[in-house]
Amino acid sequence: MHLEQGWKTNFLTVVQQSEYKKDATLAQLLFEDGEEVEELVDDYGYEEIINREHDEELAEILGEELYYELERNVFLSTQSKEKFISFINGLGFQLLDYIVLLESEFRVDSAMFSSDTIKKMEKRFSKFPYVEGGQTIFELTLEEAIELVENVTGLQIKEDMNV
Repeated sequence: MHLEQGWKTNFLTVVQQSEYKKDATLAQLLFEDGEEVEELVDDYGYEEIINREHDEELAEILGEELYYELERNVFLSTQSKEKFISFINGLGFQLLDYIVLLESEFRVDSAMFSSDTIKKMEKRFSKFPYVEGGQTIFELTLEEAIELVENVTGLQIKEDMNV
């Protein structure tokens, strides 16, 4: 991943530029009920949802702001199915998403994240992506986001990253 500002790049920007959560908005990333949307898709299929047959249920799950984004960016698009899949993929950002991002975008070795390490992270960041009170990881720079995890886990992640 090419980052013009290197370590000082805002972590939200890093996430939005990743293949994993490409172009996801902050509201999407902070959304906690992505599983409900996935269940809706499993129950009805993409076509019914894209054809607007379940708007009320979808609006209830997503809330006003995210539903508006869905309308604007997906339903009005000529590539509705692809945009909808991308929209769903952008919902939520958990600790495991953070680890996958490090592995896929920065070539961090997955072996570093043992089950004990993940348990430490889950204990310290029980409300992830909120990391300190009302502050989210998205308000940090890439460097701060990495150092935060290094301090909790004792891992040396930064030195292996290609930024």
